[in-house]
Amino acid sequence: MLPTQVILALLVLQLALLIPLVAVGIQLIRWLHWCFLASPQTRGERPRFTGPVLALIFSTLAATDFIGFEPFPTLSQMNPVPEGARAYFTVAMLALAVWCWAYSGAIRSRVRTMLGGSQS
Repeated sequence: MLPTQVILALLVLQLALLIPLVAVGIQLIRWLHWCFLASPQTRGERPRFTGPVLALIFSTLAATDFIGFEPFPTLSQMNPVPEGARAYFTVAMLALAVWCWAYSGAIRSRVRTMLGGSQS
């Protein structure tokens, strides 16, 4: 039987993967509605994907050592972090996921200015 802390950590990792995945799905549905069903006069701003997608990427990296089906084992083997520091890596990736979700607008603005000047 696994210790309670390990079970809770695995549940947190599953939620860390599931929540951004559901959010990306919801944003995709909102985007499809925005593109094809909403009237141009009332549809408002286009749904953004930056936060949920970045959170999903970093959550996936955090869960690579704990999930046993592909592509997770391959990503785990390619990870240059030593085995002794994988717990720190997991916590750092989860922290980056939360940070990217919270500051997605600033990240998007920064990338746009770096890549294309002041184009909108």
